[in-house]
Amino acid sequence: MAQRILGLDLGSKTVKAVLLEATLRGFTVADAAESFVPPPSEGGPGLRDRQLAATREILSSPSYRFESAVVALPGVSASHLVTLPFADARRIEQTVQYEVEAAIPFPLDQVSWDWHALDLHPGRSDLYVGVAKKEELAALLAGLSGVGVDPAVVAPGAPTLASLWAAGVVADPVSPPDAEMGVDVGWERTHAWVVAEGRCLFARTFAWGAASLVRALARELGLSEEEAWVRVLPDGAGGHGPEAEAVRQRGLAPLARELRATLRAFDARPSRRLVRQVRLAGGGAAVPGLREAMARDLSLPVEPFRLQGPSVERIAPESAPRLALPLALALRGWLGHRFQRLNLRRGEFASTRTFQDTKEKLTRLGVFGALLLVLALVSASVKVLALSRQEKLLDQSLCEVTQKVVGKCFDDFAVAESVLRGHGSVGNGIPRVSAAGALAELAARSPVLSLKYDHIEITRDKLHLQGTTTAAENVDRVVSALRASRCFADARSGGARRRGTEAKFEFTIDADITCDGTPTPAEKG
Repeated sequence: MAQRILGLDLGSKTVKAVLLEATLRGFTVADAAESFVPPPSEGGPGLRDRQLAATREILSSPSYRFESAVVALPGVSASHLVTLPFADARRIEQTVQYEVEAAIPFPLDQVSWDWHALDLHPGRSDLYVGVAKKEELAALLAGLSGVGVDPAVVAPGAPTLASLWAAGVVADPVSPPDAEMGVDVGWERTHAWVVAEGRCLFARTFAWGAASLVRALARELGLSEEEAWVRVLPDGAGGHGPEAEAVRQRGLAPLARELRATLRAFDARPSRRLVRQVRLAGGGAAVPGLREAMARDLSLPVEPFRLQGPSVERIAPESAPRLALPLALALRGWLGHRFQRLNLRRGEFASTRTFQDTKEKLTRLGVFGALLLVLALVSASVKVLALSRQEKLLDQSLCEVTQKVVGKCFDDFAVAESVLRGHGSVGNGIPRVSAAGALAELAARSPVLSLKYDHIEITRDKLHLQGTTTAAENVDRVVSALRASRCFADARSGGARRRGTEAKFEFTIDADITCDGTPTPAEKG
């Protein structure tokens, strides 16, 4: 059964969505859409509400049914690059929180954060850490819930864009081990990332977008921002004059400066590779002269983002740069944790209703159930084996006893008991009451007196006692107590005599054991 995954990019100018149909064998792009964010108005709704209104317009189409959604954190998300002197995932999980706490200006309990390993080597790990304030993330999730979106993943855009390479949808990627840099220019922000062999090696987001260029044109040419935006457009009137071109080049200078800084920062890292080219994406990729200015300032070939494979069927070449981020988000949902673990929905914000989470829970339950079944089978087998061995030992012991007593082996207990209790047989010599039973009856019948049994002799049918007491009349009391028992009814005293000069009397008592079977002890007298 196909799973439908929504990738949603909440931009400042447009909201863009890509819907994937994912199966075990691959994926297809089911639909792609854009909706303009309503312009701001005095006293009107804020940017987030206007973004949600554009999202609602896209999702109103009956074709936009989905089971899972992945959303990019809007705006300029905070991120940090951390290097640790070990690569063990458990140690990273235990240590990275202290690095994050030292890097951010907020208490750790006020932010939601997560990390992803960019590069792992023996003795070193390079990590990308994404951070969002909890109140902003909570507001985003509440707003999305109002339009029917409960995202499984909320992730920073820059490292997520590497999923385009991991899924193999980028046309003509550079050959390994070389790398290439991607640049997604939005309205207020720009994502920059370096990717090689389908893995993100470096990523950052900075506050420069097409709006920065529009404001520069408006400021230097004395225009309104609406008029300046018309000049920035590829077919804008008067947008290619010498004065406008000079202003445009000056407005693009901060972008070139940030991208050069990105390349220098990547080249300074241990995981650096040779960057061969730049891929240009985002809505700002359509700004006239941007590609040529970047190629000149970076001394690298700059190519527009192009797709290959099944994505081309629903995403036109001219729309591919604008839809790069929502497509990457949907592919992130398809690739799952095997591509990237980065997800700001952690802890109190964790999603528990996604297809991926349900599948993982069912898998864990299945493994747990199978383990219990195996353990139950092993336990039952061991018990059966142990009982079988014990039964054989008991049969062997019973055989040995009957062989000695009656001269014939019986391994069936019922038969052996019948033979041993048979009249006129050797079994008649077996005592009808055990010594332990007689001793228990003696202990129960003996009154609480100052006396001590020094010698107790129990034979097949006799009881002989020897002891000391502090008074001669105590012997009569013991005899009387024993006569009350059906086992010692004819108990008799052998007399009591003083022991030398001590204040003690030695005595003897004899009795026939007359009870049959196991005696029932009475309460002590």
